[in-house]
Formats: sequence, C-alpha cells, structure tokens
Amino acid sequence: MKVLLISLFMFVGSLAMAQQAAAPKEAKYLPLYGQKALSAKDQKELSEFVESCDASFGSRKEAVEFFSERAWEFVSSGYLDTATYRFNLVQALDNEAVDSYWGLGVITFQRQDFPKAIEFLSKGLALDSTQSILRVDLAIVKLSCYLKTMDCGTLDETDALLQQALVQTPNYATAWMKRAQVAYLQEKYENAWAYLHECRKLDITQLDLNLGHSLAEKLPDPQGVFK
Repeated sequence: MKVLLISLFMFVGSLAMAQQAAAPKEAKYLPLYGQKALSAKDQKELSEFVESCDASFGSRKEAVEFFSERAWEFVSSGYLDTATYRFNLVQALDNEAVDSYWGLGVITFQRQDFPKAIEFLSKGLALDSTQSILRVDLAIVKLSCYLKTMDCGTLDETDALLQQALVQTPNYATAWMKRAQVAYLQEKYENAWAYLHECRKLDITQLDLNLGHSLAEKLPDPQGVFK
C-alpha cells in the first residue's frame, strides 16, 4: 500500500501518540537516525542490510519499492516506530527515495512535529515535483500549523500548494475540499462554495458536511444543496 494521504492517518492518531509515549530510544527508530552520525553498530547493520538486498533483489529500485510498501503498511496500522525504521532502511538503499521522505513526513506529522514534517515532505517534493498528492499532504501540514497558530504555515501558502496540486491533478477531490476550507477561513465564501461543490461532484465521500453547514450560515449555497 504505497503513497497514503496524510489526512487518512488522523484515524490512528491515538495509537500513534500512545506508541510515542513508549517509543524506544534507539537511533534507528528516529527519522533518519535523528539526523546525526551513525554509531558503529548502526552503520554495520545498515551495511549488512544493503548487501543482503543487493544479493536478494534484481535492483536497488526493486528493493526500495518492496521496503517502502512494507513501511507504508506499518504507518497505516499505526506502528510508527517500526515504520520509521523501515523508511530509514529505504534511505540506506537510496538516499533520494521520495517515499522515505514522504513517509517520515507523515510520521512526524502524526507525532505533532509539524516543522519536521514540512522539512521531510518538502524534501520529497523537491525530489519529485510531479507528486500532487504529496503536495496536498504538505498543504495539510501547513494548514495544521495555521490552525494551531504556529509560524510554520499560512493560508496563502496552503492555498498556493493546493492550487498547484489541482493544476497537476484536477480531479483530486480532497484537494478541492481542503481549498474550500482555506477559502472559508479567508472569508472568501463564494470561492469556498465553488470548491466544495467541485469536491462533491468528484467524490462525495470526501465532502466535509460540517464545513458545508458552517458555510451556509455565512452565505446561502448557490446550488441549494446545503440549507
């Protein structure tokens, strides 16, 4: 299960936080080993891992894809320490693997470290700017920063990311829904309705009904769906 939208992991947040409280202190369970120099033990383990993969897979790319898939599975199950370690292994195979930065961005977002999540997601996007879902994930983190009154994200930054993502993938319902939320917060209610209905037409399961009702209190729905 590769490439999972960051908002989906809201559902495993309580499990992630519980796991964080009892998180192992070993460096391999920290994103990129805490971004510090590796110990001799960790360096040996990673070297042996890479050698084993080179002997077992047809290519590094194949190994990266295999271990990335396993890492995403652990993320979706809420086992964030194990997922972190797996993404670290992916990094050992290819230090420019987009999935490793993407996955670590999702994990650090789950752990409420928004600046670090932005760092990792931005790095992944720099490596592959065609990843529109990744771009939306970064927008979601920026929006979370704004909602928590942190200085790591603004509504303008969030909207710019969403707008670019929709240029790349116009039928991405989640991006339209998030853009409606941003427009609502900016008090651009006509735009918010337009974006919300784009989402509704594409995928009604992504529709935020609460936002629709809140928006109707500010401006009647031009299409008469929300009362």
